[in-house]
Amino acid sequence: MYRFKQLTLVGGDLVCLYGGLILALFIRHRATINDQQAADLISPMSWLFLVAIVIIFIAGLYDLTRLKRSLAFYQKIFITAIFWAIVSAIFFYIFNHKSGATPKTILALTTVISFGLIATWRTIYIATLSTALWRSKIIFAGLTAESLEMIEFLQKRPELGYQVIGVISPTELPTEKAGLTRYPDASSFPANLADVIVVSPQFENDSTLTRKLYENLFTHLQVENLGEFYEKILKRVPPFTLSETWFLTNLQEQNKRVYDRSRILLDYLGALGMSIIFGITYPLVAILIKISSNGPIFFRQIRVGKNGKNFTLIKYRTMQSLRADGSAEMSGPQFASAQDSRITVIGKFLRLTRIDELPQFINILKNDMALIGPRPERPEFAKQLTKKMPYYAVRHLIKPGLTGWAQLQHNYYGTLDENLRKLEYDLYYIKNRGALLDLAIVLRTVNVILGMKGR
Repeated sequence: MYRFKQLTLVGGDLVCLYGGLILALFIRHRATINDQQAADLISPMSWLFLVAIVIIFIAGLYDLTRLKRSLAFYQKIFITAIFWAIVSAIFFYIFNHKSGATPKTILALTTVISFGLIATWRTIYIATLSTALWRSKIIFAGLTAESLEMIEFLQKRPELGYQVIGVISPTELPTEKAGLTRYPDASSFPANLADVIVVSPQFENDSTLTRKLYENLFTHLQVENLGEFYEKILKRVPPFTLSETWFLTNLQEQNKRVYDRSRILLDYLGALGMSIIFGITYPLVAILIKISSNGPIFFRQIRVGKNGKNFTLIKYRTMQSLRADGSAEMSGPQFASAQDSRITVIGKFLRLTRIDELPQFINILKNDMALIGPRPERPEFAKQLTKKMPYYAVRHLIKPGLTGWAQLQHNYYGTLDENLRKLEYDLYYIKNRGALLDLAIVLRTVNVILGMKGR
């Protein structure tokens, strides 16, 4: 359902883009799509429209959970339009100059009309289609902390396409959920009213429920396991599912060998690109760090890598140097926080733009890190977290990364409990890692960098 809605948005955006081009041609030349001048533009503009879809994705406009009519929403569309126009102008006037196509007016009109149509289409979608169409009625079998979390999340996100209509539970619902219909047992719930039923562990062996679901087999009632549904919607692995059996069943590392090996080349290419940017920016960054605070330019710290092997991570120093070795800690290891007073003015800028991470190209070239993976943790914290959650060490199954799935969900994980939540995201990545998920992470990281949303 979520992917289908995203594809609906993509399809609508493409219609708007091509519609804008057709209208621009008609306004400028009274031309139709069959005219030669118009036909010559179709091929290059089609490629640029694909670039527009990528830019829209980077801007976060395909994240259904964040589609809300607001000033910030329309600002994103406006900025996306400006950025696309610049990319298109560069393409036509620098890389495509041999073709002779320099559609100044057409490009300007296409930008204004197409993205105006996209803004209108998105407004209509958010107001009506996102909640009125493609909605599945859902019943939860079992009342657990995770099912309550899911119910609350889905009620706040109607755009995801789920309408919670009831819960099968022998116990009373919490006061805040009193509006939901409670069915005391499996025999009392109306299977014909639901499109989806999510079964918690306590009902997995309920013979009455199993029989009723079987009787409704031909009604196309969708049956979901709570753990799998939780993971699909929240994009993290729920802790109640974790067991040795879960890891053996879900982490099929032998099937990832080809992917992991191909990633090494991409990691090296990415590191080389980072090294070029590092070389260009180093003189200015180094001067700014030195004049803004006392201490070394670079910050080195021991982190835990693949298979639990320690390595030395290197990055630009962004905090005050409070000890002789350049460390910002006076009383032992501590987690950083969003408003950490130890961060310098220049350090804050370096973090927002992720420039402070550039020196880690050295770690990637040394094969200690990858471009994408769980962020490397300090040995002291890893030890504490392993005591609290024995399965924590599984995140060291792959190389740590410069950016990762967990970092894109929340900026800071400043406590042990929050870092255990980060583990849920890390396990989701380890289980589902692949080319498409990596591409999504890269594009969302670009959005973080361009939007200066670093931590």
